Formats: sequence, C-alpha cells, structure tokens
Amino acid sequence: MHEQWKELIKPEHKLLDIGCWDGKRILELKDRCDVYGLDIDKTKFLGADEAIKNRLHEGDILRPLPFNTKFDFILLRDVLEHLYGEELALENINKGMNVGGHIVISTPKHIPFFNWYDPAWIRWSFGGEPHRHFKKKELFSLLQSFGFEIEDYHLEGTIHWLFTRWVNGFFKYVLRSKKQIKSSWKPGYFNWVIVAKKEREI
Repeated sequence: MHEQWKELIKPEHKLLDIGCWDGKRILELKDRCDVYGLDIDKTKFLGADEAIKNRLHEGDILRPLPFNTKFDFILLRDVLEHLYGEELALENINKGMNVGGHIVISTPKHIPFFNWYDPAWIRWSFGGEPHRHFKKKELFSLLQSFGFEIEDYHLEGTIHWLFTRWVNGFFKYVLRSKKQIKSSWKPGYFNWVIVAKKEREI
C-alpha cells in the first residue's frame, strides 16, 4: 500500500507537489511525468538540484494556483495541518485539478490522550504555529465536501519515527543545533496517508 499511487502515473500526466521545499520529490518523479513544485517560501529552492529549479514556483495554497494548466496529481504532504483555512486550500486544489485526477495527502492523526506524541502539536497548544491533528471522519468529510472520493488510505510513522521526532525537536529547539536524525516513513500509527480522486467540480 505504501506509495502505490505512483503506479497510476502516466507520462502524459501533470503533477504538482505543494509544499515542495527543495524539490526532492520533483527530482524523483521528473522522468515519469510533467512535474512542478509550489512552496510559500522560495528560499527553500536554494538547495534544489539544477535539473528541476525551473520547475519550482513560489505561491500560497490559500490563493488560486499560479499555473495556466490543470493537474492530474497534486501532492499535499505535511501541509494541511499547518493551515488556517484548509477549506480554501482544498477549494483551490479542486479548481486546479482535472476531473479524475488524484490528490495524495499526508497529515497527522488525532489520537485521544496521546496527541503529545507530536512536539509541533504541543508548541501549537501553547501558542505556536498551527499544527493540527485530524480525526478520520473529520478528514474524510472535509475531502468529500470538496469533490474528492477516498480511494485508499493507511497510516505511517513507526515508534522509531516517534523517537527520532522527539530527539530532533530537542536538537532544534533546546540545543539550537542543525543536527537531525533521519527516519524513513513506514507503515505505522501516527500519520494519515490518503489517496482521493476528484469526482466533480465545485
């Protein structure tokens, strides 16, 4: 189930990665279809590979997509939880996609009495930047209300991922260090991954 959505990509498809940072996913997929990246902070592009720098665009998902084309795939990985206005973001995404296209979303899961697993959620609870956790019913209803039908979903984030998240938070916010421990995404417990198909215009 892990990233099986990639098997749906065809050479004629157009794909947009929202919240693309330095374009690593764009670089990975550039030989499979026509790829583009969008990020609100263009300084993230400074470390991008030269092969895809011209594919990266500055923009805010809370505004209409700055492209004169519609997409067949839109990736929204680790973005939705940071927004004040997820409804507007999904409206803009719907308008920027072809009917029959797919959106791939990852975002944290709400776990009653255990949301403190996420240091970013704790910071938000004490007045920091938004970092929501979503219940399954809430997230599915949100997508369906903007014209998307759920085709597949699973959970990612192992206990090892949880441990490294806290260690990296300690390095970043307590020690003010740039040191980070890497942890790959694998099936687990903490992050929703949803593949949904655009069924209708809104």
